Amino acid sequence: MRIIYFFIGAGVGAPTRYVIDRYFRSEYRFPIGILIVNVLGSFILGVVSRDEGEIPYLLFGFCGALTTWSAFAWDLFESRTRLREFSLNLLGNYLLGVSAALLGVWLTQ
Repeated sequence: MRIIYFFIGAGVGAPTRYVIDRYFRSEYRFPIGILIVNVLGSFILGVVSRDEGEIPYLLFGFCGALTTWSAFAWDLFESRTRLREFSLNLLGNYLLGVSAALLGVWLTQ
């Protein structure tokens, strides 16, 4: 049953990422949509990291499909000549992502 929850979560996470990314890309040059989904996914995983029931599998699938390393890497590549944007994106994803995960864990202790 856990694998079914995982697939359901992934089936919702991927289109959610697409919608969020497309919305923000139409409004901003900076890839804020990818930053948002990566930080949100990190926070959700931090929150459910201690739960041993079925729901984490749903959320692992959701967050795995929601967050994206490949889009983040591509955005970095595309901004390689714009040092400020490159640096903000790199640091923002790492620092905010890890901070969000830690906050999620802390809130559930």
